[in-house]
Amino acid sequence: MENKSNASLNIIKVAGVLIVIGLILWYFSDIVGYVIAATFIGYLGTPLVKHLDQIKIRNFKLPHVLNVVLTLLLMITIFAGFIVLVVPLILKQADIITSINIDAVFSHFQEPLNRARHFLIQYNIANSNATLSSLLYDHLRQIVDLAKFTNIFSAMIGTTSSFLMGAFIILFLTFYTMLEPSLFKNFILNLTPSKYEHELSNVLSDSRRLLTRYSYGVFAEVAIMMTLEVIGLTIFGIPNALLIGFLGGLMNVIPYLGPLIGASAGIILAILSQLGMGSYDSIVSTIFIVLAVFGVANMIDNFVLQPQIYSKSVKAHPVEVFLVIIIGGKLAGITGMILAIPSYTIVKVVARQFMNHMRVVKFLTQRM
Repeated sequence: MENKSNASLNIIKVAGVLIVIGLILWYFSDIVGYVIAATFIGYLGTPLVKHLDQIKIRNFKLPHVLNVVLTLLLMITIFAGFIVLVVPLILKQADIITSINIDAVFSHFQEPLNRARHFLIQYNIANSNATLSSLLYDHLRQIVDLAKFTNIFSAMIGTTSSFLMGAFIILFLTFYTMLEPSLFKNFILNLTPSKYEHELSNVLSDSRRLLTRYSYGVFAEVAIMMTLEVIGLTIFGIPNALLIGFLGGLMNVIPYLGPLIGASAGIILAILSQLGMGSYDSIVSTIFIVLAVFGVANMIDNFVLQPQIYSKSVKAHPVEVFLVIIIGGKLAGITGMILAIPSYTIVKVVARQFMNHMRVVKFLTQRM
């Protein structure tokens, strides 16, 4: 009976501590975001720093701080390379959209639009006063006007200062995360009561190992999906295939829902490209090609990539992973779905260390 009371008391203490920590993290969410981003980037770069530290040219070794600087510069260069690659593609797509002759589009599709309108009226989906053509015309006009970037530069001016400040903070923290990999770990351990220090040290080590493996897996998944989609779209001659494949692959950072978002965005961009080029008769075939390419890539993702990444990297059952992602989406939308697996991994590691006497915890952590 006494053991049960002690166990209940320990659970209450842990829950109380987690609630307090959660409130603190919520209040300082922007600073916490910077720290998490820097720690994440630092963990990704640390293996390269260690590899550079081991390189010897005769008896000469590069200083550790120089290896950190070289790694950070490489990561910045890769990020800048993506920006340099993507921005011209976006501008090109914008030029294509602004070149759409809306009057010619509706003149070409007037008959199908009239049939669609009669169909909607016949089945009471729309009333007889509805003008489908004018509705679509207004929406297409808004898209074309948006592509002219009339307000983009004013918005950029307003956000540039905060972006640069955030980037500087993240780079600064990332540098010291790679320079002293145990910096944040030691800081947390110094705030921890001595009797929990060993357990928390294990939590931090295991969390870092699992999350690093998961992060590399997600990056590999995104890169593979981008490559598959770009190659597939290019083979079939889809306009601006590089941008569509890039955005489609990038959406895979959102588990399960990401491929649907990527495919929808890809279809819209492909249709707008065909409209801008005046290839009205190619729109239907373009839609089917984009759906087929994204569908085949998604099958490879579902049956090959995701089982390797989600199940094996974080040691969880696929059903368990799926439910966690759904709960994350319910709590915090897209952001919740992205952070669901990393957060759940940390919770499991903490539970294994502090509540391993509970049957449900043993069951959920038996794969770890």
